[in-house]
Amino acid sequence: MKSFKSLLLVIILFFLAVSCDDLKTAKSIFETSERVKYERSFKGSDSLMNQWKTNYSLARNSRLTIDDGFSADVLSDSISLHAFGYSVELKKGDLLIIETVRDYSESKIFVDVIAESSTGDGSQSNFIKDNRFTKLIENSGLHKVIIQPEIKFNGNFKLRIYTQPSLGFPVAGKGNRDVQSFWGASRDGGNRNHEGVDIFAAKGTPVVAVANGFVTRTGNQGLGGKQVWLRDSSSGNAYYYAHLDSILTESGKQVSINDTIGLVGNTGNAAGGLPHLHFGIYTSSDAVDPYPYIRKRDVPKVMNVINKTNRIETTIKAKYKIYSGLGEKYEVIQKINTKTKAKILAVSGKWVHIKTFDGNEGFILKERLD
Repeated sequence: MKSFKSLLLVIILFFLAVSCDDLKTAKSIFETSERVKYERSFKGSDSLMNQWKTNYSLARNSRLTIDDGFSADVLSDSISLHAFGYSVELKKGDLLIIETVRDYSESKIFVDVIAESSTGDGSQSNFIKDNRFTKLIENSGLHKVIIQPEIKFNGNFKLRIYTQPSLGFPVAGKGNRDVQSFWGASRDGGNRNHEGVDIFAAKGTPVVAVANGFVTRTGNQGLGGKQVWLRDSSSGNAYYYAHLDSILTESGKQVSINDTIGLVGNTGNAAGGLPHLHFGIYTSSDAVDPYPYIRKRDVPKVMNVINKTNRIETTIKAKYKIYSGLGEKYEVIQKINTKTKAKILAVSGKWVHIKTFDGNEGFILKERLD
């Protein structure tokens, strides 16, 4: 009985000691990813599953890099079991979107997004439902995106990997070009840094809610002058609107995205200057750069460069190089000295993602293939 009480005490102390982030980590240990569920339920041969898992590991360690806004036609066959691994630079607050267009939407395509700074595997594998997967990026830096169709998946599909703002834009009718002072800019002779962005607009331009939530505070005080604080009902983040000319909401009010909550002005320490909105974001721990959350960006076009008759096998001409990205500025993966057999995995504009028969993957210009 004494040993049982001691064990119980240790367990209680452990849970009292861990932080909220630790609890999230502990919870994830017991969650089962879609990939693991699939592996456990697979009824085919062990050799197929082992090869599928091996290909995932190869993609996890891939040296290939893409930019935000990647679009490609992917050639897939039931024999190769290929997994596509790309590194992409993402910012905290980006909404990552991965989309597919395919003939057989009931077939599973798995997706893993892993921050390359994370320790361990860090994977929370899902599959692309209804041809679309989204993820809010929580940490800035390189992320590995792994795309892998299920075993026996057969058929080409179109793939887009891009980001969009995770919040609405806080000034009606305005956009990126109107943001003219950014996060971290020096203030008061270097005594403080700018914890937000300034969006310039005519006095009286509507200021709107960037998300659904509720107003926690309004007032006219300090550096911010007339100001509104909005709490996001989903993330819990606080949004700070400052230098308003007028406040058109009140504390405790529920608001929906794009509801008008005030008008652009130049109150507080902006008095006498050009009217603008100071917009800031505060998480539970600190202020964060709001620009990735609100920056508007284009959606890449769907590629349409291959068809069902396109061959998968090809030959690379001699005296050319395979690169880690879509351009000659990227790392050279392999120098091709003689004609070399390869397999076409995907086509992105004038660049082709290929895999040589000796296992090297990279990008090469389409014109350098026979």
